[in-house]
Amino acid sequence: LKLFSWFPKLHLTARLASSYPLHHRFRTGLTLLMFSLVIFAMTLMAVITNAMQNTYTNIDVQTGGYDIQAIGYFKPITNIRAELAGRGIDPRKFAAIGVRTTTVTGAIQPDAPAPAWHIYPTQVVDGGFLQGYGLHLVGRAKGFSNDKAIWQALQSHPNYALIDDDALPYPPDYLPPVYDPTAPSPNAAGSPKDPPGLDSYYAFSMSGVYQGQASFSPQTVWVADEQKRAMKLTIIGVVDNSDSNHFGLYVNHALYGNVTLDLEHPDAQAYYFKVAPGQDKRALALALGSAFLDHGLETTVLEDAVWQQRGPRILISDVLLGMVGMVLLLGVAALAIIGTRAVIERRQQIGMLRALGSGRRLIQSAFLCEAFLIGCIGSLLGLALGLILARNIFAVDFFEQFNTSLVFSIPWEQLGTIIGFALVASLLAALLPAWQAGRITPTEALHY
Repeated sequence: LKLFSWFPKLHLTARLASSYPLHHRFRTGLTLLMFSLVIFAMTLMAVITNAMQNTYTNIDVQTGGYDIQAIGYFKPITNIRAELAGRGIDPRKFAAIGVRTTTVTGAIQPDAPAPAWHIYPTQVVDGGFLQGYGLHLVGRAKGFSNDKAIWQALQSHPNYALIDDDALPYPPDYLPPVYDPTAPSPNAAGSPKDPPGLDSYYAFSMSGVYQGQASFSPQTVWVADEQKRAMKLTIIGVVDNSDSNHFGLYVNHALYGNVTLDLEHPDAQAYYFKVAPGQDKRALALALGSAFLDHGLETTVLEDAVWQQRGPRILISDVLLGMVGMVLLLGVAALAIIGTRAVIERRQQIGMLRALGSGRRLIQSAFLCEAFLIGCIGSLLGLALGLILARNIFAVDFFEQFNTSLVFSIPWEQLGTIIGFALVASLLAALLPAWQAGRITPTEALHY
């Protein structure tokens, strides 16, 4: 009462609330609690949904900027741009074309504490991959100020190479996650920590650089291919392999010169196309498949593949958020019922205030303020608790056991819409009870 003494309408609201019967105060408390729980659930769902959309709907991050992937299952294509022109497809319709050939090499790091030969996948890349398409760097060697310098160095120095971050050891102070017997294994979740078909005991692991280290000293590695050629490489960058699709040492195709790679399977070579502005990627994907039918070329529009995999998760999260939003309507209905009951149970108090000179608008404003305060307190309480729980969920890496790579972020715009709708709905729910309270005459109320 002292807090609201300088505001007549709020002061009257507080006086009316203090005159509640005990059972009415209990109902009001339950309404406030339900309102808070609904906002709490919507806040939590909004944060998780926002994290999923930021991770899954950013197509360029997941595809590396490419639009089409193609694999020739019958035989590889030796010169992709020349072949395109010879088969009636203008190469200028593509802004970038990348070729990735997957092979296996032996690798040894002479500076390691216990150097030994191990095997590891090697990605021989050309074209767009040497310009930064398809690869995201999470670490650079000292002397390279930005990613652009890395790509320029790879193009001009064939003996420079990259390696994925799963080939790096964890730092000495790394704390492994708490064991959870119910969590799926990385292989079952689709995110293995070792290259497919390669046991961790035989897989190469580099020393001198740790996971999460953004800057490091260049590391020297020797590799030997299946034709027993030894090549000296300098690791100058680390590739993000959080999706488990980027295992390997990445080397420039120029390292092999004119030597043809001995591919055991034709599908070890993949072609990636970034469509030029104004071109239809789906039509070009069909044209590529038809033109290279004799190569068994199978094309995939990467955006469609991403949505096919991630779309159901986003849809489910949106549906859950919508269902929680429908529960908010129950809270609004409860406010309307509580307001109507309050008008009936406080007719004598309302009549006394009218007899003492309080106008209809003052009485109506008092009931509107009451509903608005319940909405404000419930919304703020639910918002605060929801953000705290969401932050703690991401802080303990709860989603990492499912290999989702979700990152915590607060969707302030979406939360503002939710809170605004809740406050407006609480006012609308109180309009009818407030109008009924304003129509009560002193004589009618005192005879109640």
